[in-house]
Amino acid sequence: MTRAVILDTDFLSAFLKIGRLELVRDFYGVETLIVPAAVVAELSRTPLLDDLARIAWIRIEAAEAGSSGELHKLGRGEREAIALARRQESLLLSNDNLARQAAGRLGVEAIDIPAFLLSCKLTGFLDAEGLQKIVRDLREKDHYGFRKEILDRLLA
Repeated sequence: MTRAVILDTDFLSAFLKIGRLELVRDFYGVETLIVPAAVVAELSRTPLLDDLARIAWIRIEAAEAGSSGELHKLGRGEREAIALARRQESLLLSNDNLARQAAGRLGVEAIDIPAFLLSCKLTGFLDAEGLQKIVRDLREKDHYGFRKEILDRLLA
């Protein structure tokens, strides 16, 4: 069985902005992507909530967002995403460095946008043209910047 995929706010919003959230679902071969209720609350302050609401294969789940230990430094969305990922032995998609580090220490695999896109490239899921378009769209629509060495590896 394919494990569940949990999306944190930053990762989710980036792919909503470029209209490519289905890429995440299709790459991992899951029927639904899970979004923590706290992430939806964070998105409710943006126009992206309407875009999210139109996607039938998004499942919203709540979890107790613990705040003990290092988790107290994270926002509610990150804490809830980690809690859901721990409960379901899921993959967490997050661009927040502190959240990914905390998740890793708690036994949760967490990856960011560059790692996701590199996986898409290495498996042949995306070709060079597709990667270039996504990188360009992320830059233009989400103001997402890649470090030079990452960009070189993605587009080589």
